[in-house]
Amino acid sequence: MAQYKNDATHVVTTIIFNDLEKAKTGFEMIKDLEAIKEIEMEQMVLAERNETDGFSFIDAIDFTQQDQSFKGSMIGMAVGVVGGPFGMLVGSVAGYLIGANRDEKNERDSFDLFNRTLNQINPDHYGVIIISEVNEDSEAINALAAELGATVRRTGETFTDETV
Repeated sequence: MAQYKNDATHVVTTIIFNDLEKAKTGFEMIKDLEAIKEIEMEQMVLAERNETDGFSFIDAIDFTQQDQSFKGSMIGMAVGVVGGPFGMLVGSVAGYLIGANRDEKNERDSFDLFNRTLNQINPDHYGVIIISEVNEDSEAINALAAELGATVRRTGETFTDETV
C-alpha cells in the first residue's frame, strides 16, 4: 500500500467496536477527520473477526496515494525515448513491471503488519486499524471512540521504513 518516509516513525492504533454499524460509522468519521487534516494517517482498514471464519477485511484505504506502477511506466518511457518508438514501448512496459512489483511489496508488507495487529480484536468484534505517525495519540480519535462506545489500543510497536 504505502511506502513510508525513511525518517518517520509510525504506530498502529486499533479501535475495537461491538457491532458493524458503529465500526462503519467510525471508519467514515475517521476518513472525514483525515480529510480535514484533524489527524494524519498513512493507511486504515476495517476488519472483522468472526468466531467461525476468522478475520476478513471489510474496507481499506491508503491515504498516501502512491502508485509505483504509473511512475515506473513514465520513467521507463522517458528513458526509452533514446531507443525511438520501440524503446519507448519496451521502457514503458519494463518500468510498469518494476513499479508494479514495488506496489505489490508495499501492499504485502502493510497487510502483514495489519495481520500482526488483528489479534487485538476479540471474536465477533470489529476493528478499525490505523497506521499513522507516532504522535497520533489523538484526542480526536479518543473522543470518537468514546462517542461510539469503542476501545482504543495502541501498539507499543513502532517501526520505520527499514522494518516494513
